[in-house]
Amino acid sequence: MDALASTILEVHKPAKLDNIPDDPIAVILALKWLEYLCERVGPENVPDVLEFYYMLGWLGDKALAKLLKFLKGIKVDEENVVEGSGKLNITDHIISLLFIERLNGKKISPELLDKIEWELRKIKKGAEQFYGI
Repeated sequence: MDALASTILEVHKPAKLDNIPDDPIAVILALKWLEYLCERVGPENVPDVLEFYYMLGWLGDKALAKLLKFLKGIKVDEENVVEGSGKLNITDHIISLLFIERLNGKKISPELLDKIEWELRKIKKGAEQFYGI
């Protein structure tokens, strides 16, 4: 199987988040996630981020469509948008993955969050030592 066929199959496997549940808690969580993304990359770049997550297999068709629909109703004050290139860093993607897992109904324990933070610090420290960053 060539790389293109493998990529196409990867895109069409079941997504981590196929749909946004219609319950109020899930909708509020989805809106908070979109607000987070808007503040990180600006509202005009969020559709690109969501498409990226779709291509990774994190979002399914229904979830993507609902998030884009919700996004149309979100207005973010420009003063809340983080200055930068409009791109997310690794921590931002991890936070997005945690939102996705929570929207799937999985509980995120404080211990798991502490472990993730510890691993991120360890990786950053290793990069600083190895690459002189």
